[in-house]
Amino acid sequence: MIRPGGWLSRAPAAMRPVLEECLHGSISAPVALMRLLLAGMSAAAVAAGLEALQGPDLPARLAELVALARRQHDGLALLERMVRAGSDHRPAPTAEAGITASRAMFDQLVRISPEASVAAYSLGDPRLLEEATREVLDWLRGHGLLQGHPDVLDLGCGIGRFAAVLAPHARSVLGLDVSPGMIEAARVRCAGIGGLRFETCAGHDLLAWADASFDLALAVDVFPYLVQAGLDLAERHVAEAARILRPGGSLVILNFSYRGEAADRSDLARMAARAGLAVLRNGTRELSLWDGLAFWLRRP
Repeated sequence: MIRPGGWLSRAPAAMRPVLEECLHGSISAPVALMRLLLAGMSAAAVAAGLEALQGPDLPARLAELVALARRQHDGLALLERMVRAGSDHRPAPTAEAGITASRAMFDQLVRISPEASVAAYSLGDPRLLEEATREVLDWLRGHGLLQGHPDVLDLGCGIGRFAAVLAPHARSVLGLDVSPGMIEAARVRCAGIGGLRFETCAGHDLLAWADASFDLALAVDVFPYLVQAGLDLAERHVAEAARILRPGGSLVILNFSYRGEAADRSDLARMAARAGLAVLRNGTRELSLWDGLAFWLRRP
């Protein structure tokens, strides 16, 4: 509840829902900054709104947010530029149109900032991106998903940030992306690391890869763009992942769509059942830095 005269009443009304979430620990400070910019606020407006919060009654979580915004002044401006360049999450009229739009968008965004193009909440800061990447790696290791040096498919691999940290724990990692710009960045970033391959893909399916050829399929923040291009395309990739996984293999999806948690959980449960996959996690919050929900499906 907003207390008249309290810290929250000093913030612009458009910022208050995000500030409440950050205050209660539902989202991290970097995610809060990202959401404010994605909502259409300018970097200058976000910075000014946060500075207006200052006072002796400012909670520690919000003081951290204000301090981060000050440190990431350039990052806020960078993310504003990326938003204006076209981070469009509207449904596409056809699957082909959605794939084409995603390819063009990511080719453009990776030229602006490789780090922010794969994780907007990193604000283009390599240190924030590394911290977020390590958190996902630790989660995978903690759940035994990297035991036995698996063969990994990194679907929507972007700049290869996960392939690079997975390499010491995997027998092989294949990174796929529809964006040639992303694949080029991944090859440069991961040059000299053994066991990695990066290939562009058409984005329609995984038919080019044989049955039972991977132990883990990892899709970090890629399914939102499949869903954007049509639920049929997303379901096709779940079914194809089930086909290319070995018995006991897992499909891990971190962030399924931008539609809402209830729809994501319902759709994933239905898709998993049709593909013959067991659901071990259905939209749970597993990470502290990023707010993407975790979906863990396993082939029996």
